[in-house]
Amino acid sequence: MRTIKTELYTFNELSKQAKIQAIELYREKLYEFNDFNTWVIDDCYLLEPKEPEKKLLNLKENLIIKNTRKLYFSLDRNKYIDISSAMDIQNHFEFLTWLGLTKNIIENVHYTIKKDSIGFSLLENYIDFLPKEINLLKQAKVKFSNHCIDILNSISESLDYCFSDEFIIEEINVNEYEFLISGEQY
Repeated sequence: MRTIKTELYTFNELSKQAKIQAIELYREKLYEFNDFNTWVIDDCYLLEPKEPEKKLLNLKENLIIKNTRKLYFSLDRNKYIDISSAMDIQNHFEFLTWLGLTKNIIENVHYTIKKDSIGFSLLENYIDFLPKEINLLKQAKVKFSNHCIDILNSISESLDYCFSDEFIIEEINVNEYEFLISGEQY
């Protein structure tokens, strides 16, 4: 039988080089984490929204949109977001009101959420929209498209932060990990 003694260190007790090693090894573990897209989507898609979107995405009261967690995106060269399966509209009237549509338009239009846009079509019983109403529909499309872009940008920013040295050091300290003198996590 043999006994091996190992000295363990907190992150702050490591040398500068060992700290760099600890950060890199932790980052590699994050890359291997299979569900990082899920928690990033939850964090970003359900972020505290900007005014006046607070009511739209408020989780505690008057929920208008539920996150189905079926948001597809890519942050590579061909950056895209597909929100069509991710949004479960709970209150259609409030949703369309948030987009800036009037009661008359809401009562006479059907909408379809596409990959990163929204489309509108007249209901059969309505003749035609006035130019002002057509303009509101165009503005609603732009607002929805901008909302999709904001979600994708939030996801990108969150991912960047979650792999940053600052975040990793915070995680290491909060979880009180211990290390070998080389920077390997014990």
